[in-house]
Amino acid sequence: MAILLSLIPDLNTALWMLQNAQVDGDGRYYYVMRDGSKVIFTVEPKLQAMINSLLSTYPKEYVGLALIDATSGRILAIGGRFKGAPSLRSFKMNDYPAASLFKVITSVAAMESLGIGPGDSVDFCGPIYRRRPKRWLNCRGEPYRTTLAMAFGTSNNPAFGRLAVRIGSGPIRDVAERFFYDDTLLGLPMGYVEWDSVRTVEDLALLGSGFAYSYMNPVQAILIGEAMATGIVWRPYVVDRIERGDSLLIRTSPTAVGFPIGEPTLVKLRELARATVDSGTVRKVFHDREGRRLLPVSVGGKTGTLRSRKYGGLTEWFVGFAPVENPRVVVVAFSMDGTYNNVKTAYLAMRALQGYFMGKFVGNPVSFKRFIRRKRRRSRGG
Repeated sequence: MAILLSLIPDLNTALWMLQNAQVDGDGRYYYVMRDGSKVIFTVEPKLQAMINSLLSTYPKEYVGLALIDATSGRILAIGGRFKGAPSLRSFKMNDYPAASLFKVITSVAAMESLGIGPGDSVDFCGPIYRRRPKRWLNCRGEPYRTTLAMAFGTSNNPAFGRLAVRIGSGPIRDVAERFFYDDTLLGLPMGYVEWDSVRTVEDLALLGSGFAYSYMNPVQAILIGEAMATGIVWRPYVVDRIERGDSLLIRTSPTAVGFPIGEPTLVKLRELARATVDSGTVRKVFHDREGRRLLPVSVGGKTGTLRSRKYGGLTEWFVGFAPVENPRVVVVAFSMDGTYNNVKTAYLAMRALQGYFMGKFVGNPVSFKRFIRRKRRRSRGG
């Protein structure tokens, strides 16, 4: 059995194979190896076609979109662009700014070490979306108050900067390591934190809010999405089985690779994630102009937006799952783009979830007209 298991490529190699795969008459994706063995992939043809359509309609320089079974790690559809060309190489980079996705780490550390929950009050002061850690920590007058859920949902940077200072670097580092920071997994380097640069309380505030010092691999974002959904991290896999002639050589089995949070923290984290979609940063993407959901199920998630100092492009994330009450699927959408393409990654994620739950794209979000208006303006050269 050990010899057979060695036939299954690591995720790095499997993504390369999928990128160069062929499609049979039934729409299945497969790759033929040098010895004649056929690698059959997990992607579902209809979902994969919908993902490909989305990415071709709203291209960005670096972009990726994936749907993963929340209870097994099976990749149901995946697509991407690398330097503008269709490619899955964008999933292999580990130096995208983590941005506000790092608030997931800070939230878990706060709930575990400070004992606070979604409805508990947290203080903040200073501009919510601007980088001013000294102002965050030194209020000019009485601080404002919000709940942890609202701070998470609206990605309130001052609130999370102040929380990080209360928590301290030790618990934050412990949680980050449980979420695979500074690790290598599945043949890919995960994200990392520049711990040596976190020297002052202002630095710690910037880290805790996601403004600096943390970087992410998209595969690690999948693992974080799985943890937010079920508390269990499943090994993401895209190879379903390997055949040779009429013989089945090996079939991939779901494998848990981590249990980063317990059930009490999981319940709270799901509630935080729901706030992002119901009343937070992506409400206008997941609801129409009448306030109706564009999906038949509840969705939870976390956004992140930050310009990359290394690449110059604006990095955007959406990591989510649905339904919130009993998660079945995890969605990860990310992009890094310097062309000011105004289509948000959360929009791609919403459409991907529609493909999974509804089999079609239905309705327009509140923000959709803005996308179209800007797209038309660019096409006219205005």
